[in-house]
Amino acid sequence: MNTRILSILQEIKAMLQRKSAPDKWMDINQVSDYSSMSKSSIRRSCQLGRLKYSDSQGKHLFKKSDVEKWLS
Repeated sequence: MNTRILSILQEIKAMLQRKSAPDKWMDINQVSDYSSMSKSSIRRSCQLGRLKYSDSQGKHLFKKSDVEKWLS
């Protein structure tokens, strides 16, 4: 039972740390490295509306939190 409580507390701590940290922006190369997926798969997900992105300065930029949601 103690291990279950510790596990829940660690999950809560991780959630709080993610919310307090500023969201990092990633380019398609970083998303590809982070997710171990090809750039074409990432672009396809963008076209299908599955992965949110910003088309700023002529390139796709992704919030790390959006990439994590997309992966889960």
